[in-house]
Amino acid sequence: MSRITESVCLAAMMLAACGPATSNETANTPDAPSAAETSASPAAQDSHMPTSAEREAILAAVQGIFDALAAGDGEILREIMHPDVLMHSVERAADGTRSSSTSTRDELIARLEGSETVLTERMWDPEVRVSGDLAMVWTPYDFYVGDDLSHCGADALLLTRNDDESWTIVALSWTRLQPPECELHPDGPPA
Repeated sequence: MSRITESVCLAAMMLAACGPATSNETANTPDAPSAAETSASPAAQDSHMPTSAEREAILAAVQGIFDALAAGDGEILREIMHPDVLMHSVERAADGTRSSSTSTRDELIARLEGSETVLTERMWDPEVRVSGDLAMVWTPYDFYVGDDLSHCGADALLLTRNDDESWTIVALSWTRLQPPECELHPDGPPA
């Protein structure tokens, strides 16, 4: 099993572990705390919450993608993304048809460095979870090509911690929604 596949599998397990127990899970577990006890327990609420330093470092890696897009700088992506990063997008067209695509880090860098237009992607209200050296980020985003809104959606990222406490992006998936279905950044269009 590859390192990235292991990370994706671990993240799936982490998501399941982080979610609240269903009534069936609670009923079938001896001595399981009640829903009221679970929601009142600070340890249950904070078990996968990052420290302030972890959150800052994780979000710095994610912001690095957006900085690379704005600067047209593929070297930034080489520094923050694993060479075998798994990237996948899903889209639903106005007529309801669904499509998906995958890409590699090198394909993204080639598109980025070949663009003559400023690309602006912005996130807000990111949710960050950590389990050991694996982190997950879920955040809404909007994406502009030049001054024009191109699309929006949600980014879902998996990251692994490096020896220097920085983070490397090992998987990135996103949805592509088209206006007028877009949720836009609370600050309005980019300046």
